[in-house]
Amino acid sequence: MRQSAPRSGVRSLRFRPSGRRISGSGGGLGPYRALVPVHRDTLIAAQYFAAVAGTAAMRRCLTRPSSVLDRLEDVRRVTAHLDEFPNDLEIPVIEYETGEGYAAWAPRYDGPNPAVDASRSAIADMLRAAPSGSALDAACGTGSQAAQLVGLGFDVTGVDASEAMLDVARTNVPGATFHQGMLQSLPLADASVDVVTCSLALTHVPDLGPVLAEMARVLRPGGSVVLADIHPTTVSLGGAAVFPTGEEQFQLAFVRNLVHQVEEYVTAAVGAGLQVTECREPRYPEEAITGNPAYAVVPDAVRQAFDDLPFLLVWRLTKPA
Repeated sequence: MRQSAPRSGVRSLRFRPSGRRISGSGGGLGPYRALVPVHRDTLIAAQYFAAVAGTAAMRRCLTRPSSVLDRLEDVRRVTAHLDEFPNDLEIPVIEYETGEGYAAWAPRYDGPNPAVDASRSAIADMLRAAPSGSALDAACGTGSQAAQLVGLGFDVTGVDASEAMLDVARTNVPGATFHQGMLQSLPLADASVDVVTCSLALTHVPDLGPVLAEMARVLRPGGSVVLADIHPTTVSLGGAAVFPTGEEQFQLAFVRNLVHQVEEYVTAAVGAGLQVTECREPRYPEEAITGNPAYAVVPDAVRQAFDDLPFLLVWRLTKPA
């Protein structure tokens, strides 16, 4: 990819390439074909450090101002040394369309990911009391949730829009069946499954109504839909689906998340004839806090900014018998 010249006093961050740019599977993307960005921008690391400190201060500056006075010092320290490492790092920020981004992410998707781990754990908790039967993992990705369902004794079908993701899923979970398909038009018969799961996908869907209606269509009476998504609070604070690309130059490649407030999920569920049985809001896990890029520079600010904030929004919806 073409790289912009660094600003004066700001240096670009480079790493050795970690892999191929895109696998040759799915989505019409050939091997080593360059991704086509939706939008390009540049982040100066100092911006992010200061933003995290500001978020921490905003949470408490009116009710406990003395507790966040050190965040003012964080900002002062960062801005006083803008031309020094790591504050001066210039990082390309590149947005990709959902399908193309996930096709590029597929070969590396199964790396450490606090959101995937938290989602899988939350869904397992909600399904623990459910009797085994047939399950659909909608937007199954590389199959991590499908593998968990197989382990819980379900007969599993996975559906995803990305053939690149499905290629990995078929290798990872030979005990499940996988099909390409859209959330708005699932390739399953009416009332054909006992459980539907969907993890970290609805945040990319503009309208929840048709998706929930389609899940309700394939679900048998008495069955459950279990959804886990990035919490709207986290998305409102800039949370995006950031993924590694294997480029020589380090960059923040991402797919945009959409903010869906709690009422949107409830309205879509009720409109689809589903009943809200359970709702949980898991908080930021420790690995998401210590793994934050700013933690090495302003660790107390990161903790005050994100500690005890809702990380995921998890639902169990029931189709009346």
